[in-house]
Amino acid sequence: MYNMRLCSIFWTVLCLLFPGILLAQWGNRYADPVFESILTTSGIPFSSAVKEGQTSPTTLYLDFYEPSEDTLSARPLVITVFGGAYVTGSRDWSDMVEYCTRFAEHGYVAASIDYRLLPITSLNSSTIIRSAYMAAQDVNSAIRFLKAHCNEYRIDTSNIFLLGNSAGSIAILNEIFMSNEERPSQTFVSPDLGPMNSCGYDEYAGFSSKVAGAVSQWGGVLDVEVIDLDEYVPLCLIHGTEDNAVPYDSGFCYSNLSLSIFPYMYGSHAIANHLSDLGIEDYEFHPFEGEEHCFYITAFTNLIEDKFDACFHIARDFLYNHLDTHLTTGVSHYETDNVKIYPNPASDVLFVEVKGGERVANITLCDMQGRIVKECDASPVFLDRLPSGVYAVHVKTSDGRKFIQKVVVK
Repeated sequence: MYNMRLCSIFWTVLCLLFPGILLAQWGNRYADPVFESILTTSGIPFSSAVKEGQTSPTTLYLDFYEPSEDTLSARPLVITVFGGAYVTGSRDWSDMVEYCTRFAEHGYVAASIDYRLLPITSLNSSTIIRSAYMAAQDVNSAIRFLKAHCNEYRIDTSNIFLLGNSAGSIAILNEIFMSNEERPSQTFVSPDLGPMNSCGYDEYAGFSSKVAGAVSQWGGVLDVEVIDLDEYVPLCLIHGTEDNAVPYDSGFCYSNLSLSIFPYMYGSHAIANHLSDLGIEDYEFHPFEGEEHCFYITAFTNLIEDKFDACFHIARDFLYNHLDTHLTTGVSHYETDNVKIYPNPASDVLFVEVKGGERVANITLCDMQGRIVKECDASPVFLDRLPSGVYAVHVKTSDGRKFIQKVVVK
């Protein structure tokens, strides 16, 4: 009884002295806004790359948003990518700022990034394709930069998500799914744009660009076949059914303008059908009946509050449902109906068990910067000569499902 009374007094004092901090750390973080004050660091250089038609590299920047007075040492990250048909747009456009601010209020950290834009005077059918690929390369560079600086910015590299708008959505879909063999022919024309990870600062070349999921708002792909099971990450697709800029299903972009320079693309509805054909169930598709392109914002970049709220709530709930929340809860092992990973902490060996008749297809250990340190196709995983520290264990099962757990190696 005495211990219970003492504990009650302790928590009462903490709540009186530090109400904001306690709400943030112990409230329903990630599902609700729990921080009132947001810290923004603007103009962080993350890459240097050559724009279309130029010979000298240009520096790309990001703005970083984080909750003030946050005590977590590793926070999930949302990287936002603006739209603008690759000829206009900015990382500080109103929707990107609002997304980053709201996610930071919910306990995430967020980064709104630059990518290389195309001078409108250089706009043609080839340069549009090349610029879309360049934007994907710049997203790739941003992911690797932030993983390299995960300790400085207190980022959980196993919980990194992408969110794009229009051209930004096309960029993130290309970054996630397009292999070098699937590059459009226009990207090989001199000067060859190189592989997806060939841009950015050299010191970040060894870092992985893997992410935990993505939210694509009115985006699309040149060919749905670039999306396959081996590289799939969970997707949330949002699209207006009357979109003429990027087709809801399939067709030429900006079909209402009757211009031949814009490519034929497959939008969210076609992507959702393709995912179903592949047997993928871990995706969300949210059609907005009767809405056109980028329907939550006016031509003057003012947000339409109720429509933006609807999109934000979809994105927030999708991310919340795909967070690897066990990574920060301190549980001693991770077990679902399918996979068990133990022991944790581990010293010499790590065991991975799959239930239900399936088997382990691949086990990959990554350090907290996202670098692969060990890979095998069966359990157990021997940890000899692996330095002490925290690692992310990526498990892929024979039926295509994926699981991630953080483990401590002693």
